[in-house]
Amino acid sequence: MLVQTTTEQPPAVDLFLPAAYDVLWSGAVVAALATLALVVVLAVRAVARSSGPTLADVAGADPVRRAARRHATTVSVAAVAAAVLAGAALTQAVTDVVGGLAEGVLVGLAPAVVGLALLGAHAVGELTWPRPRTAVRAATLRPRTAADVAPRGLRRLTWSLAALVVLLAVVGGLTAGADGRSVTRVAGDVTSTAGPYPGWFYGTWLALAAVLLVAGAEGVLRLVARRPAVAQVDAAWDMGLRRASAHRVLRGTQLALGLTAAGTLGVGANAAARAGYPGAVVLVVVAVVLAVAAVAVVVRPAPDPDASVEEAGAAPDAAGGGRAVA
Repeated sequence: MLVQTTTEQPPAVDLFLPAAYDVLWSGAVVAALATLALVVVLAVRAVARSSGPTLADVAGADPVRRAARRHATTVSVAAVAAAVLAGAALTQAVTDVVGGLAEGVLVGLAPAVVGLALLGAHAVGELTWPRPRTAVRAATLRPRTAADVAPRGLRRLTWSLAALVVLLAVVGGLTAGADGRSVTRVAGDVTSTAGPYPGWFYGTWLALAAVLLVAGAEGVLRLVARRPAVAQVDAAWDMGLRRASAHRVLRGTQLALGLTAAGTLGVGANAAARAGYPGAVVLVVVAVVLAVAAVAVVVRPAPDPDASVEEAGAAPDAAGGGRAVA
């Protein structure tokens, strides 16, 4: 949408021709969907590499560890599959079902909806984690928390991206026009209005989605921390497996939040540039960098539980200290 009342073109308006905007917007949507598909493929490959049996597993031939790895891998692959299905359903809805202004809202919410589907599958996987069937069971003397299992840096990144989405929604809402979906610039006798712009009409939903993503991720992290311990393995190995699960939960969440933030910033900067605000084009570059960074984080493999044992200086089959046996 572009409405302009002017006697002469502002300097920045001719950089974004209204006739080409629809083509550019469609290309951006296609590029986003292609990026999502690429991320899914890379994530599956990363999960397969990080969850496959190591030399220590082959040498030890430990069926307990193999079974635990297998369940963790199944949960991760199922979560990716749920995300792919959610993305396909959204694409179908945007293409054939939803139209008008609701279509723009749904496109903006696409990363969050896919991320929530991934978190839902992870939650089901953690709730169905096999319980120990041995006569002797072990448990830690101190209850585990989400902070114990979650990678600190990745958790902070997730929270920071959620805060960025909320901040962008607030800034967009305060700078948007009365309709909540466009931005206007008045320079002398020249008035330029451009959209779509992430004002309250779009930003409210985006901020709510960011809050739901963070809340969902924190809930799944608590399930990871409280799930039954793997029987007959070292406490460090069990904790390493939990951290690998938490890593997969957080990297998917940060991807959804990162793409939401990048999309909000990019669309808002594009509209501002077409309205004639100088320097707004630079924010489009920032949005692209943000999206690429989010993708780079998601393809990073999860930590290996065997490496956790080596770092703790414990033998893989030793009975870990600090555990109560019943």
